[in-house]
Amino acid sequence: MRLVDIEARNAGTLEARQQHPEGIDIQNHPDLEFFGYYEVDIFECPTFLMFTNNDCPRGWDILFSRHFEPQSMKLWCRMARTATGIVDIGAHVGTYSLAAAALRNDINIHAFEPNPYAFSRLRMHKTINSFDNIVEYIVAVSDTTKLSKFRWVKKKSLQISSGGTLMKRDDAGTESTIVQTTALDGTGIASILGDRPLLKIDVEGAEAQTFRGIQEIIALKPDIILETFSQSSCDAINEMIKPLGYSVYHILEKERSMVPREGLAPCTVDLNGNFNQLLTTRSPTEVAELAAQ
Repeated sequence: MRLVDIEARNAGTLEARQQHPEGIDIQNHPDLEFFGYYEVDIFECPTFLMFTNNDCPRGWDILFSRHFEPQSMKLWCRMARTATGIVDIGAHVGTYSLAAAALRNDINIHAFEPNPYAFSRLRMHKTINSFDNIVEYIVAVSDTTKLSKFRWVKKKSLQISSGGTLMKRDDAGTESTIVQTTALDGTGIASILGDRPLLKIDVEGAEAQTFRGIQEIIALKPDIILETFSQSSCDAINEMIKPLGYSVYHILEKERSMVPREGLAPCTVDLNGNFNQLLTTRSPTEVAELAAQ
């Protein structure tokens, strides 16, 4: 695409954005495209920069809808302010890591992302913001250290998929690569996270394996924002966290609220975009304060 074409498309997109500061439904405006840098100013953290070649779902969410997991991001930013260590497992292009780094330049943000396209954008985001405290790892966190096949759905016009997995799946319509998996236990990371760590885990079905590989961190009773899909994973994780006194809350993004649960439950397609849950040992009063408008 010629530079003049890119500039023309960007001008049209920005004009449309100015007319709709509340956000635009990209599904009804498929002609909107943006190429380049954009400011992210929708979270409870200092503004930071991201980049898109109109190739990333996070760009569409933030630029056009001005909406990305608002309740989860609110909780994340509020907990990041007092966290003694932060780990982002399944960092994708780094939205959670960038928000944490914008808030905290006094601690390292450990970001793990095995998808090579997403990892490349994560590293670019770190560079353009001069967030030297983001420590990025192009590995998948699991319960063993080995080479594994990593798959993601190939979507039209989206080079950077919204997610990828170590789990076996139908390879039709997917791309894949061989990645390094690693268990964080024994690496020394737990020893530098302090007594109030914060984790985000988004690993598209490999949640139980991830938890089995971070037992040293789980023993520190971190706050965890987790997306999980299978009942078997939830059952396994519930067994791990029950003795530690964890409570579980379903995060409702659009309602900007949370609902307590007896234990971790799988996400399903009928949850209206409410895929995340909060695992915490905080008191109900502390949780209510975190979630307050």
